[in-house]
Amino acid sequence: MPASALSPNPRARSRSPPRAAALKPGSSLQGLSALLLGLERRPDRRQRGEDMLTKEVPWLSTEFFRATDGKLDTIPDDEVAKTWNTKNNSNYGAYEDVMDKEGKILYTAAQFADPGVDYAFSPGERGCAHSHYRMWQRVLAENKPMLILEDDVQLVFERTCGGPSSDATFTERFELGMQEAVERRADVLYLGWSGHRDGNYKQHEEKPGRKSQVLREAEYVWTTVAYVLWPEGAKKLLEKAKPMDQPVDNFMAWECRENRLDAYVLMDVDDDDETWSGGIVTQLDFNGDSDIKKSDGGDQGDDPTEFLAKK
Repeated sequence: MPASALSPNPRARSRSPPRAAALKPGSSLQGLSALLLGLERRPDRRQRGEDMLTKEVPWLSTEFFRATDGKLDTIPDDEVAKTWNTKNNSNYGAYEDVMDKEGKILYTAAQFADPGVDYAFSPGERGCAHSHYRMWQRVLAENKPMLILEDDVQLVFERTCGGPSSDATFTERFELGMQEAVERRADVLYLGWSGHRDGNYKQHEEKPGRKSQVLREAEYVWTTVAYVLWPEGAKKLLEKAKPMDQPVDNFMAWECRENRLDAYVLMDVDDDDETWSGGIVTQLDFNGDSDIKKSDGGDQGDDPTEFLAKK
């Protein structure tokens, strides 16, 4: 079974700390609105997400965005492909030999890297990819940056520096990140992330000089649980997604790796060069309550043979 490139987020979930007066956002966050992505058939997840956002960030205008249901909805083939190949992702994710039930090797670890192994998107993966595609269209149409959130986003968790995060720590750090992202003319700002970025590059070259303690340039990071997308970034992504030929986080990560997308990760206070999963948000119950099967097995331990294009 292929080992996932995305390790479980080590930061523990936590109850909300005692509440103080709500922190008002600064100028960089004023007018920012969010799209909360979720399936219509999961009203429980929508309710949890909306309740959390209302409680923790009442200043944030949030709209529920109906996700494309990969099991029910028609997805145009020219927007999201039906299959994808592991070659690109294998540059960063670790794959192992895949065997059938009798122990016969179907594909070796080396084959995942070259020529790559073809997988059919799982219905959940394809629906997720198309959902983000549609949100990119929305950002381009609105012609303003928007915060994209998936319904398992969690704002309160145990921080690397100790103690729980809160509405105040989220808003303060987000404000700093947005200020710097605007200065750098970012296309994307990841609020939660796992993987390789400045300070922990794998293939990109480290740049000389003092590093920002707030933002780091992304090389190849996973998760799309929370990110700010600017119209120019949406335009770049849509121009390359003809069709989208990778699961959405892999697709965005590869565009960063190829220097076609100016993306940054937001560092929490104690995130440093050793931090693998960081930022100011995390995911709630990632392994226990996902509607998306990972076609290549992923960190969830899904069957890596179920969606093989050729067995």
